[in-house]
Amino acid sequence: MKLKLIALISLLTTSQAFVISQTQRAHYAKIQHQSTSTTSARTSTSTTLFESKKGSIQISTPELPTDLSPTSILDYILSLVTSELSSIILGSVGILLSLSNRLSSIDYEASSIAINQAADMGMQSRMDLLAVFSAGAVLLNGVSKLDVTSALAETVVLEGKYLDGIVYMDEMLEGEETLEWAMEAVRKSSPAKSAVVLGYSSKDAKWKICALDGVVPFEEGSRKEIPDGVSTPILNRFLKDGQGNKETYLPTLQALPGRSEITYLPTNTQEVLMLPIDVVNGKYEKAALVLGSDTAKTFSPKDIAWCQVLASRLRNSFD
Repeated sequence: MKLKLIALISLLTTSQAFVISQTQRAHYAKIQHQSTSTTSARTSTSTTLFESKKGSIQISTPELPTDLSPTSILDYILSLVTSELSSIILGSVGILLSLSNRLSSIDYEASSIAINQAADMGMQSRMDLLAVFSAGAVLLNGVSKLDVTSALAETVVLEGKYLDGIVYMDEMLEGEETLEWAMEAVRKSSPAKSAVVLGYSSKDAKWKICALDGVVPFEEGSRKEIPDGVSTPILNRFLKDGQGNKETYLPTLQALPGRSEITYLPTNTQEVLMLPIDVVNGKYEKAALVLGSDTAKTFSPKDIAWCQVLASRLRNSFD
């Protein structure tokens, strides 16, 4: 029963966790009481483990101090032990040793296990779990401290005409102060660069463009109506029971049918957020606020929630 090895793994990982906590506590105390001392500051170097167009992962390791005093050497050793590289190595080695120890000690002949060995096997199982949890905690500590940087999406110049104010395609909505305020607010307080309000008429069985603001397509026909023959499956989700109150967010407008359906936005729009508007009465059974941006994946959950509240205020504009 290889309990000593399991106990050693648990002791090593637990000791490192204790050193990490004590080092962080001492480091915070040093920051609070430090005034102008700069010689004791820790320096580290960053090494890139992975780098691509989508982001990079860097790992930092402490540098050897220039003055080899006992204090600086001790500080360097503690920094090295508590670094993310040390945590990843110790955690990985601990898990591998625990796994190999467990596999090598399994007795596949259950009938040959004596009664007096059952207690020892139960103790070993508990020690195995303790070792795996301890090593996993140290590994997780190292992974969580990695410097992971995600690459930001490229901002493009929208190919379209900039409207200096809202333009109505439905004369019934002209002069609605709430609608004008909402269209201007989403452009100035969110990543949206284009804003379009559409209404669905069951009489014509199609979506109609009601108002536009921001950057719109150069083609005048694309600003007036959705061309015949263009299907609108994404907008039609708002017409289904149970889905009519859920927004639709396309963080990267690349795949069909999104690119071919949204003809009323600039052709190089990078992302689209569609918000339903409940119509109280009028000639439209449903309405939608469609927002387009020049940068992909820029609408945060907070932006989406704010736009949802704003879209709910537009229901009275269609009375």
